[in-house]
Amino acid sequence: MSSATTPDLQDRVQTITDAFVAFDESRAEPAFALDTEDVAAQLERLCAYRVPIDEAVRTLVRKACTDADLERSDLSDDIARLAGYGGRSRGFSRTMLADVDEADQWIDVVAEVVELWEPRSEKIAQVGLLGDESGRLKFVKWTSADLPELEEGEAYRFESVVTDEYQGRFSVSCNSATAISPSDDVVAASDGSVAVVGSIVDIQEGSGLIKRCGADDCTRVLRNGRCAEHGRGDGEFDLRIKEILDDGERSLSALFDAAATEAVTGISLSDATDMAMDALSTDVVAEEISAQMLGRRYRLTGSVVGTYFLVNDAEETTDAPDGFDDDAVEPALTARQPARRLFAEELNGTTETFQESDEERAPVYGLTPTGVGVNRVFVVGTLAETADVGSDAEYWQGKVFAADSPVYVYAGQYQPEAMGVLRAAEPPAYVAVVGKLRTYERGDRTNVAIEPESITEIDEATRDAWVAETASQTRARLEAFESGDAPFGEEATEAYGEDLSAIEAAVSAVVPDDAA
Repeated sequence: MSSATTPDLQDRVQTITDAFVAFDESRAEPAFALDTEDVAAQLERLCAYRVPIDEAVRTLVRKACTDADLERSDLSDDIARLAGYGGRSRGFSRTMLADVDEADQWIDVVAEVVELWEPRSEKIAQVGLLGDESGRLKFVKWTSADLPELEEGEAYRFESVVTDEYQGRFSVSCNSATAISPSDDVVAASDGSVAVVGSIVDIQEGSGLIKRCGADDCTRVLRNGRCAEHGRGDGEFDLRIKEILDDGERSLSALFDAAATEAVTGISLSDATDMAMDALSTDVVAEEISAQMLGRRYRLTGSVVGTYFLVNDAEETTDAPDGFDDDAVEPALTARQPARRLFAEELNGTTETFQESDEERAPVYGLTPTGVGVNRVFVVGTLAETADVGSDAEYWQGKVFAADSPVYVYAGQYQPEAMGVLRAAEPPAYVAVVGKLRTYERGDRTNVAIEPESITEIDEATRDAWVAETASQTRARLEAFESGDAPFGEEATEAYGEDLSAIEAAVSAVVPDDAA
């Protein structure tokens, strides 16, 4: 077998081989002159010509059956399924689209054709999106199947479609074994909305009051008074929020339009315009949005368009983070380093750092005692003390209790917004801090602090929700370390040893073992 054969292709070759061998063993006279290397070579050739692997398998198996002069009625169930001739139970049994979670399954579907896309291959007759009451799923109708033409907005009954999977995404294929007919059932197709829960860790540039190009059918945002296509112009005001929602493991880009922004902040486009005129700056609007939303946890409901999660509805919540594993959310996930939730005991113990590559811009990670690489952290706690510890210039220190122990935050001229918060703060106050982990030497020991990207005053409910979330995530890291599944467990053991009792005690102090 070729060294270039992928694991998925190897698996398909083995499946075909097993089916052929089992069929031959059931007969007095073998039907197939089986050559595993030849099967692999044929599949590789078909895939090299951009034939989808499931169609390549069906093509190869059908050809083998034709060469062996076998009729459909002669085939075993396994070979008939691989050839696309059957493999499903008798009788129509509807499967909801949201329940599709395995490839190579024969199912029946009643769904509306929500959207049709332009096929990128002559082998594909139609491709698009099906929808039923449970969700949406991509479909492909192959030209070779000679099936009826489908129309957007119409509901159909699909018998014997086969499920496919590519890079974790599921779809259904309509082939020659499929029957399609108009459906008499009314299908209330899902609008594709999903819900995600996480903490807002960044209000990005371009949020607040903006101006868009005033030319017809152009919605580009003006940069320094210019549209990239139409040049300089007065433009028209609009209101939006671009933010990062984070669950401690991943983050996604979310976008609020003017209506969604007003609903979540209470700031209308008219209000925002008045605020900017009074302050002689549009920055005041983004600052107010940040003060209201940064560090707080939200449930966002919406759909993904391009690489943004477009928000239809938002509400503050103390529920645990959720929804980032939904396939529909994946295009909006970012490559940004997640903001890890760490109690003070684990954060202050993260004294070793490393880089995964020698590239100049490769991120620096802190190696936690639990064996995880941490670049960005999210800490919510009580700001107990502030002080200007600078000598020649302002350099503010904040002491924040992340549960029952403190961590230290330092902000200077390169973190002006955070420094302003520390300067104006009146401790004690609950704050949310997002920032980078930094180590520094003092005498013969290494200390750890946070270099803040943002500091925001929040309420007690947000603090309590963070404590519960951090306890849960810390327990998961402790369990992974103990079982040997921590990403950098060996390195952590070498650097710190295996005693994690201080971190375990910190978790038990806020969430007792019998309450976990």
